[in-house]
Parts: sequence; C-alpha cells; structure tokens
Amino acid sequence: MQTLPSLRPGAASSHPPPVAIWQTLLSHLLNQHYGLTLNDTPFSDETVIKEHIDAGITLADAVNFLVDKYELVRIDRRGFNCQEQSPYLRTVDILRARQATGLLRRNRNNSAL
Repeated sequence: MQTLPSLRPGAASSHPPPVAIWQTLLSHLLNQHYGLTLNDTPFSDETVIKEHIDAGITLADAVNFLVDKYELVRIDRRGFNCQEQSPYLRTVDILRARQATGLLRRNRNNSAL
C-alpha cells in the first residue's frame, strides 16, 4: 500500500508555525489592550509559548493568567471603571487581533458579500 504525503510541496510555507502565530497575536493583544510588549512578558521566550501550545492552553487563557498574576488593567476602553469592566480578554478580542494582523482569512467564495 502506497502512502501519500498529507501536504502538497510548498503548502506548509503558506501557513506560519503556531509559535509565530502566537507571537504575532500576543504582540498585538498585549500592546493594544495592556500597553505591553512581548518582551515585557514570559512569552518573549519561544519555549514558553511552545509549552503553552503543547499543554493545550488557549491564547486567551494564557493572557488572562498574566492579567491575574500581574493585576493588569486594560487601556483600550473608553470611560474605564475597574469596578464595572473586566480586564480579561474575550474571544472577540482574539478574533479582532487575527483580523488586524492578517491571520483571519475569509472564505474566497464569499468575497463578494
């Protein structure tokens, strides 16, 4: 029985590796929502990112852990009142970051919509 490769040659190069995706999204999210850079966090080390990915920890959970640990406050909300608004990232924040960084691709069949 012949086994076929699961990817076409060159197909892998069109998708960045998961660590690179996390780095891009973390950089955007940390800057946009908390005024931090990747170097301000443990995620400046690729090994830390890989460990989170391998452990199945979501990007939102990883950032929200930092929010808890360092008592981070979001800077991106107008009229912020720490008693009323949560400092945590939500799924929509991740989606917006994917869109802003070019990592969210639309279905080409729906491009006219």
